[in-house]
Amino acid sequence: MLYLIATTLLSAAIFVVFKLFKKLGINNLQAIVTNYLVAGTTALLVYSGEINLARFVEASWFPFSFLIGGAFIGVFFLFALSSQKAGIAITAVSSKMSVVIPTLAGFILFFEQGSIVKILGILLALLALYMALRKDKKDKIKLSWKVILLPLFLFLGTGINDLMMKIAEHYYVTDDLLLLLANIFFVALLIGSSVLLFNLKKTPQALKFKNILAGSMLGLINFGSTYFLFKSMACYDNSVLFPVRNAGVVALTALVALIFFSEKLSKTNWAGIGIAIIAIIMIANN
Repeated sequence: MLYLIATTLLSAAIFVVFKLFKKLGINNLQAIVTNYLVAGTTALLVYSGEINLARFVEASWFPFSFLIGGAFIGVFFLFALSSQKAGIAITAVSSKMSVVIPTLAGFILFFEQGSIVKILGILLALLALYMALRKDKKDKIKLSWKVILLPLFLFLGTGINDLMMKIAEHYYVTDDLLLLLANIFFVALLIGSSVLLFNLKKTPQALKFKNILAGSMLGLINFGSTYFLFKSMACYDNSVLFPVRNAGVVALTALVALIFFSEKLSKTNWAGIGIAIIAIIMIANN
């Protein structure tokens, strides 16, 4: 349970950090690239075994980790843009509604069993996510279709990314989880660095210390969130883990959005948060 609580808290923190990036004038690209350098380095520092190139290349997960690494940085960019343009509450809900993808995969690909109470809890979690996202008709906030596409792509990207991580954990990971994480983070770093260098060549700009510092803090949070997610996967079925974690993240980010960023919540949104808590209890205890 501690792993699940940790990954939920740290995942919620990522949304908040991206929102703060906009307020503090942090360059997303510089911070995200730094984040993956710090996250990958942390994974290697925590790993207690022998580290050499052969351990990576000969690992069964090595080719698959490139797909996850590419998805990681793509989803992270979407997190940043959507949090800043659509708001962290909408971003959290849209990304966490992606629970549908790994949850269904749990039943179809991993033959997980579901009690009636658990299935009702999953359905309630999906309803809660929708209600937490829904805007009242009287809400004057208007989002352009380009902004709406950000949460939509985030929904697809996050769901597919979660599923790929579950496949890696189920079929490939043994005692080398930290090496897998390091490789995933460094693949994302390689892609991000290439984009950063291209941008710097196209539009010269200085690498600022505040961007590096912000990215370093994000990297530690990102490492912790991902590490504890993988550890949680070994303890829970998909149909339990992802609904509980995602509903918890939505509830936390909605409260933070209200208290610290004045993102107003309607009665429907509050009802969604309440239903999310009920759904968590139903799923976790069955």
